Amino acid sequence: MGNALVPLHYAIIEHFVDGREDCAEGVVSALAPDYGDYKMLTRRDVEEALATAKENGILDETRCALDDAGELVVFYRMNDFGKGMVKRYLG
Repeated sequence: MGNALVPLHYAIIEHFVDGREDCAEGVVSALAPDYGDYKMLTRRDVEEALATAKENGILDETRCALDDAGELVVFYRMNDFGKGMVKRYLG
């Protein structure tokens, strides 16, 4: 964990800038190498961050599925508004 890392919530949003579709578990896996020591890098906390980003118009829900344990998995993708916001405020 170095000082060059952006805050975790920014990293979660930046994960979607390239147009990928992903779910909370995918975000956790992708960010674990850099943010693995962060207590907030859990599926539950990332799900909350993604839902908040959706409510703020940055991400769109793309689909839902059930995982092997029967838990609902929601997938997201960044929309054009979100890309503009990232470019403006995080770029």
